[in-house]
Amino acid sequence: MSSRTNKLVPKKVIQVNRDKQSVSAIAFLFRDQHIITLSHDGCLQVIEIKTGKRVGGSWQYDKERSQICAVAVSPDGERVVTGSKDGTIRVWRWYGYSANVLVVSEKHGAAANCVCWSRHDGGAYIASGFDDGSVAVWPSSGFGDLMRTDDTRLRYIHAINYSHDGKQLLVSGYDREISRLTVNEKARKVQLDEVIKICNNPNHVSSATWATTTDKHAIVTGLKDGKIKIVELPEGRLLELDSEGPGHSDLVCAVVFPDTRVLASASHDRTLRFWDLGAKRIIGQPLPHSADLTCAAFASNGTLVATSTCDGDVYLWDIADFLSSAIPMEDVNVSAHIKSHPPLKISCTDTAPSSGS
Repeated sequence: MSSRTNKLVPKKVIQVNRDKQSVSAIAFLFRDQHIITLSHDGCLQVIEIKTGKRVGGSWQYDKERSQICAVAVSPDGERVVTGSKDGTIRVWRWYGYSANVLVVSEKHGAAANCVCWSRHDGGAYIASGFDDGSVAVWPSSGFGDLMRTDDTRLRYIHAINYSHDGKQLLVSGYDREISRLTVNEKARKVQLDEVIKICNNPNHVSSATWATTTDKHAIVTGLKDGKIKIVELPEGRLLELDSEGPGHSDLVCAVVFPDTRVLASASHDRTLRFWDLGAKRIIGQPLPHSADLTCAAFASNGTLVATSTCDGDVYLWDIADFLSSAIPMEDVNVSAHIKSHPPLKISCTDTAPSSGS
């Protein structure tokens, strides 16, 4: 930890829901000018970052029978994929002030708990994980040419991520183990590659993502007991991140990695922490929140982070100066032109014109 690291305050704190409803997912939209949030009741809302105001109405689609429970934004920031409790997958296009549904899948039969986009090809494919432990991979242009497997060795799936080269999927499901799947687009197959044990009962993996250390690809996992463990690939060596003192004290609900050496972890202990994956050490002090954290996301520039809480607040953190005081900027691979902003707390009560659906 660097002694030069200054205390960081949020750029904004936005109240998303008047009824203090939990925000279960968050992501940045086109050019990082907006964020999209998913509330516990299945409503999607778009918020302009500059003003903190909602843009249009809530995105809903037959809320009673097809409540949205998962969301992910395409690499170009213009499309959104959602998963629903009835197993339906929908692709939406965001037009800046409104959104329309482009394609809809058939119902799966089990809840689509998680969705993600392929990154290596600009989002040509969508992967979804279901409550029955199965995984499906779909062309994002339509849902006719499906690749699917029921063999993930997981009872249910709550998180799914494409690897950087698009050849593998990482899936986890509140278990001691995670699974790697191989995606063979030419053969139109998704197959189980490896099951990796991370911890022992009663502990479990609560979050997972792909990452890179100094010279290796890796998998980062957050655990129920607050620990963070790394699987270094290809040898599969399992390491625990060293926090040089107390790390997270409760479940790690999110680990997010913006294609640099900096990892962010969000926890039910009401803190957001940053980690240098090159040195495998914590960066700076934990960033406090008003309630248990539920999710986190990086903007495309790698220096703006959004976090959300169980009481419906969204925090925006500009971490450019925070990182530069702890890690050489050329190592972090972020822009030197990002400017710092004073803290501002606003309430998301005014809305722009309603969106289409």
